[in-house]
Amino acid sequence: MAQHESSTYPFHSPLVGRDRELADLDDALERAIDRQQLTAVTYVGGRGVGKSRLLDEAITRLSRREPNLRVLRARAHDAGGGAYDPIARLLRARAGVSEGASETDVRSAFAKMIGEVLGGTATAEFLHVLGAYVGCSYPESPLLAAVDDDPVQRGALQRAVVRRFLEIDGRSRPIALVLEDLERASDDALDLVHSLLSSLRGAPILLVATARPELLVRRPDWSGVTVPGASSATLPGSVPSDHEVHELLPLRPDDAAQMVLHLLDPVGDPPEDLIDAAVDVAGGSPALLEQMVRAYVASGTLQLGEDARWHVHLDRLDDAQLPLSVEDAIAARIAALSPVERKLLEHAAVMGGVFWLGGLVALGRLEREAPDLWGGAEDLAAHYRDLLEGLRERDYVLALPDSAMTGESELAFKHNLERETLYGLMNANEVKRLHLHVAEWLEARFPARAGARSETGGRSEEQCELLATHFERGGATRRAGYFWLEAADQARSRFANARAAEQYERGLTFLGIEDEVRQLDALHDLGDVLQLAGKNEEAIQAFQRMRRIAFRLDLKAKGGVAHNRIGRVYRAIGHLDVAMRHLGNGHALFDAAADARGVASSLDDVGKVHWMRGTYDAAERFFQKGLELRRDLGDARSIALSLNNLGLVYQDSGRFEAARDAFSEAIALRREIGDRTGIAQTLNNLGSIYQDQGDHGRALEHYREALDHARAVGDRMRQAVILTNLGETQYRQGQPAQAIATLREAEQISATLGDRILEGEILRGLAKAHLLTHDVGEAKTLVARSIALFEQAKGKAFLAVALRTAGEIEQGAGWGGGEAHARARTFFDRSIQLLEELGNDVELGRSYAALATFLELDPDASTDPVRAHEVQRLRTRAAEIEDRLHGAQSVPEEATDPNASIEA
Repeated sequence: MAQHESSTYPFHSPLVGRDRELADLDDALERAIDRQQLTAVTYVGGRGVGKSRLLDEAITRLSRREPNLRVLRARAHDAGGGAYDPIARLLRARAGVSEGASETDVRSAFAKMIGEVLGGTATAEFLHVLGAYVGCSYPESPLLAAVDDDPVQRGALQRAVVRRFLEIDGRSRPIALVLEDLERASDDALDLVHSLLSSLRGAPILLVATARPELLVRRPDWSGVTVPGASSATLPGSVPSDHEVHELLPLRPDDAAQMVLHLLDPVGDPPEDLIDAAVDVAGGSPALLEQMVRAYVASGTLQLGEDARWHVHLDRLDDAQLPLSVEDAIAARIAALSPVERKLLEHAAVMGGVFWLGGLVALGRLEREAPDLWGGAEDLAAHYRDLLEGLRERDYVLALPDSAMTGESELAFKHNLERETLYGLMNANEVKRLHLHVAEWLEARFPARAGARSETGGRSEEQCELLATHFERGGATRRAGYFWLEAADQARSRFANARAAEQYERGLTFLGIEDEVRQLDALHDLGDVLQLAGKNEEAIQAFQRMRRIAFRLDLKAKGGVAHNRIGRVYRAIGHLDVAMRHLGNGHALFDAAADARGVASSLDDVGKVHWMRGTYDAAERFFQKGLELRRDLGDARSIALSLNNLGLVYQDSGRFEAARDAFSEAIALRREIGDRTGIAQTLNNLGSIYQDQGDHGRALEHYREALDHARAVGDRMRQAVILTNLGETQYRQGQPAQAIATLREAEQISATLGDRILEGEILRGLAKAHLLTHDVGEAKTLVARSIALFEQAKGKAFLAVALRTAGEIEQGAGWGGGEAHARARTFFDRSIQLLEELGNDVELGRSYAALATFLELDPDASTDPVRAHEVQRLRTRAAEIEDRLHGAQSVPEEATDPNASIEA
């Protein structure tokens, strides 16, 4: 006869066999404090190996060692967790607000927290960004408004704000960030955590994470070099420095035996057979060892006598149903439930890993008739509360201190595998019915917000995703579709692009052919997040679907948007001819719809293609028309953008005074509206003018200020561009080592951005720097890669300059005729031919001068009248161009060996 565990179940054990892991965490915290920097440790292990128990002990131990330590702990959840679920939970914990707190309370707590941490400096950006992670809105700051139209920049800014907040907070007292079950986290959450691992600095912060091995399948680069340990296995790989990744292995036999001795301590002196049976079967799993002792109690092998002492009956050991695996242990635990307990936990399993007493009551009432007079009796709630207390004492469930719903008791399964097993054993039709009822119960308790744009009521991402999941599993697919789209909008607003794309796809799938107007917006936003995620082909498909719906509904402005977005994707990947066709169609549709903003945007987009092609007259015409429209509309940010674009055209066509005027007006507007991203862009462009004119001091001054602005807002694209120009200035000044270091930093950033033009410019700059160190072989390899990228992107002006660089590298190998001479001449000729076609006089003059210098190095040049005449002709053409472009301005000597500055 099986025994139920008493309410005073006495078999518990302290943590054993993890001394090395605890010592590693002690050392990691000590390093973080001593060095004032981030240290990180990730523990990877299978289910039942004791990850959570290790964290419990470690937190207690670290807090005793460092009483001033601030511990923030969060667990990643599956459905309903939100794109940045664990980070949102950490921020809530830091602000001291519960999951169920009202938005008013959360806003107040966050304002107080940020004011205390920052001391009133730049709080608007921090309030807006950090509040968004927990579903709170604040008035937008000028800085955030300035990057509203640039999702990449805004996403970078948001990551920078989180990083900066933690750095400042950590300087007042050490912080331990504890993240559990990271294998369940979304890709966006993992990206943010990895970003923090890569960038947090200047504060004593310890980050401890746990995960199942699935994390390393999703993120192979997560694992890194670790300190070898007795119970840890090293995992190969590469992540940021001072991040150790350990595999948490099962306990060794002697440690497992020690744990059993602790568990059986109430018995007094347990027999060896009892200990050996547990150790042999459990295989070092702490969870199984605990279940083994429960099996002893259930079989009567351990029995509480009338004398209140535990007695051992070894003769019953053979009858005990000892679990051979974690799955067996779970099955035994489920079998030990009474019918009413099992049904209650099945209802909880339908709700999820976290559930609420009120939801269980609602599901329980599905089987009951409503009374004629309902006085609000709580008999069922009281009954369930008693059952749950018993289940809590037997380690089936946990009572959580906070609740996501005000006034509701929130609980969770102690072991998620038990929930999964219970759920899998249920009748499918019954599960569907219960999910639909849960969805209705939740919708009534998640209040809608006033002014929401959709029928989902503007609920938070977590709420929408939870509702969508239950409606989906309950068969109400259209309602699920709306909630998936609303969750996607919320995720997109925080630049959780991968999560948003997944949610948009699910929402559109469930809407089917219904509500095409709502689908138009969803398809636009889907294409947007796909492009940001680098999935250009899929983005084009989304915009094409949008175009087809706009055509069917005769919505010309929407059709114009679809064509423009398709054109921008093709432009970004270097398919300029296709881009022009779509941008032209977009312009025509905006014109037909009398949409002035759309027309201005189209003019700018077309102008950018002409600029990339090097057809500067056409680019100028389109930019000027766009600027005129934008001046009429009075949009300062758009006016500054058009002025910046015009400045680039003036600069590339040699009109430096006009370029400076355009950039100066643009930067004045951008400073006025607080557009730090735009300020960085225009300062970089002004620096490139001074660089082209040989004023390296002023160029460096502008580049460094631009880099400060770009770093302040976390703009990685702009940082890479500015670093590239800095590197070019350094090797022009004869500092190749510094140039290589700077350009390698730019290359590391650009590797994640997918911009072929930028990557090609960095490689070309590295080639020039290596040439200065006389490493001709490496220079040739780098410039060849650069040329290939420019050819793919069809960036003819950039390609022409790279070809000139290739000729200079062949020249640097030594003038000796033969194949090297022929290759150099071919490169120079191709460069000149392209630049003549483009009408790019600035670079054309430089290529003429470079070819002349190359020919003058021929030992026979002075005695060969044909060669001497060609050199004179090239010098004359270069001088004519210089006179035409610069008038009386002097041209620096190094202009004959230039590297064009870039703006991506």
